[in-house]
Amino acid sequence: MALLDIRNLSIDIITAQGKIRVIDKANLNIIDGSIHGLVGESGSGKSLIAKAILGLHNENWIVTADRMFLGNIDLSKLSSRARRKIMGTEIAIIFQNPRSYLDPSKKIFDQIREVLPKKSHHKRFFSKVVPKLRASEQQIIKELLHKVGVQNDQAVVQSYPYELSEGICQKVMIAMAIANNPRLLIADEPTTSMEAVTQAQIFRLLYKLNQLHNMTILLLSNNFGSISNLSDYISLIYCGQIVESGSYKQIVNSPMHPYTQAMIKTIIEFDDGVDHKGQLYTLPGSIPPANQLPIGCRLGPRCPKAQRTCVSNPEAVNYKGHIIRCHFPQLDDKKDANTPHNK
Repeated sequence: MALLDIRNLSIDIITAQGKIRVIDKANLNIIDGSIHGLVGESGSGKSLIAKAILGLHNENWIVTADRMFLGNIDLSKLSSRARRKIMGTEIAIIFQNPRSYLDPSKKIFDQIREVLPKKSHHKRFFSKVVPKLRASEQQIIKELLHKVGVQNDQAVVQSYPYELSEGICQKVMIAMAIANNPRLLIADEPTTSMEAVTQAQIFRLLYKLNQLHNMTILLLSNNFGSISNLSDYISLIYCGQIVESGSYKQIVNSPMHPYTQAMIKTIIEFDDGVDHKGQLYTLPGSIPPANQLPIGCRLGPRCPKAQRTCVSNPEAVNYKGHIIRCHFPQLDDKKDANTPHNK
């Protein structure tokens, strides 16, 4: 069953040069209880989609969608007040660069206390600690921090954000995000600028939340290798378009789009042997700015398989649940095309 169902999401931004389409008919279908990875280079539009889901866009944004449902809630028809009510309880987000979103003038204890659920809901979320609905805030905050892997909770809650490491700040952000047990957790590149050990800790934490608490996670990243093994389903986004989407097995074992194939080639396999100072694979060129997008297929100028037909924009086609937007996908002989996904 789909927890988040988005169909033909488009985002236009009004600029001094005119209206620019930054997200073009994006489709996302996130299964309840799964981890869904949304992967793309920086500037592909991952964070724009997350902000559209949360309603955090500016007045100069024009957001349209044929369907944008979280369970039975129509997100596209919610007022700002109604959307704020579901923030935290139904949906929450973890941003990159956590220090930028923590108040530098408040201690961690005060910041976590602000997002705690009402006392009438304590039993639902903290039944092991609060048998009589009278748990202290200290106990609840301690349990939250232990749940996200912070052991020295007494020192952390009395600290200001600038006194903590980037990894601890991100764990605090995760604790605040899960305080109300949301149905959907969006993690927007949660390990940016962190060392490898801390990155592994954060990813293990997110995986644990999914496995033990059945929390649905939308994981945004520009590193295919770091999240592919965590994800049940993966979508690849390029220049505001979802170019390929499917299960982990479909994407990793049978990639059909040249962009996905290039992403997989960037993963270093040390078992196969890597030459000393050898050149790593990269896709030629760079992602174009939103106001200078090429005509037709947006990957065309960088695509190693581009042909004349690519000057027209390809439609998304569904191959038995494996969705692809390409004129010349690499197909297996056993795959039969169904009707286009957006029809």
